[in-house]
Amino acid sequence: MADVIEAMALKLEGTAGLLKKERLLLAGKDYASLQSLLKELERSVSDFLGLEAERDRLAGQLACVLGCDPKMSEIASNLEEEASKPLVDAADRLQRSIKGLKSEFEITSRLLDESKKLGDLVLSQLRGLTGSGFSVRG
Repeated sequence: MADVIEAMALKLEGTAGLLKKERLLLAGKDYASLQSLLKELERSVSDFLGLEAERDRLAGQLACVLGCDPKMSEIASNLEEEASKPLVDAADRLQRSIKGLKSEFEITSRLLDESKKLGDLVLSQLRGLTGSGFSVRG
């Protein structure tokens, strides 16, 4: 199960890297590469969800054997320290990966919001120009 949790953490770290790359592509207006990156993000999320389902399945089986809830803390507390350490370490890494991914999402979201506000401002200014009798055609 620790291997699955480690794979989940790696997947989230990779997804965070893709979000950083997305910001660079947005800034550079490389829309073809951006479309490719979005497909890669979709695959990454799908892979993560598959790993999450596998982790749930394994946690359920292990909890059944141990007679506890299928929560990491419950499972770890019912194992010897030597057996629980890899699980606890993997869970800690996953938590750090989740925090890193959340941070990347927040940064990207703020940048997109700011970009939208700027675009709205530009459109508003252009509408003001067309209403004032200004004409590009002369």
